[in-house]
Amino acid sequence: MKYDLNHTFVTSDYHFRDWTLFGGVLDESTKEEEMQHVELWNSVVDKDDLVLYIGDFCDGGVGDLEELSKKLNGRKILIKGNHDELGDEWYHCAFEDVVNEMRIDELNLRLIHAKEEVKDLRPGERVIYGHEHRLMSEPPTTARGSICVCAKWHGWKPITLAEAIRQMDAAQG
Repeated sequence: MKYDLNHTFVTSDYHFRDWTLFGGVLDESTKEEEMQHVELWNSVVDKDDLVLYIGDFCDGGVGDLEELSKKLNGRKILIKGNHDELGDEWYHCAFEDVVNEMRIDELNLRLIHAKEEVKDLRPGERVIYGHEHRLMSEPPTTARGSICVCAKWHGWKPITLAEAIRQMDAAQG
C-alpha cells in the first residue's frame, strides 16, 4: 500500500466511552467532552483520509464502535491496544483492517501500541506508538526515531504521518 503522508493520520488512546477518563461517571459533561473530541478529530481528518489508529479506541461494546465510527471522518485501520479486548471480527464494523502491529517498509516504520512491546527492531526503524498517557502530567519526550501519538498529547487531534516523521527526525537523542 502506498501512503500519502499528508492524508494519512496517526493517533491513539481516545478510550471512547471510558467515562473515568473524563471524571468518573457518565453524565452530560463527559458526553460533551467526547463530542468535542469527535469534532477535533473531524476538524483535521477528511472522509477520504486514512487513520492508522494505534490502540485503545473504545471501551464500550460493538454498538459503541459502530456509532463512533459513523461520527469520525476517515477510513480507519486499528492497530490493537491493551484495551481493545473484543475479538478482531467485532472491530471490522468500524475499521477496514485490524492488526496487532504494522510495518511500513518503504518508510522503515513500525506502528505498535506499547513501545515496550517492540521486538526485532530493524536498523534505523522508526516507531510510532501510543499507550503512555494515564497518570502522566507531561507527554513522553519525542526521541529521534520514535514518537507517542496519544490523542491527549496532540490536542485530541490525529496528526499526519508527515508530521509524526518530521517530529521524530527533528528530535535530539
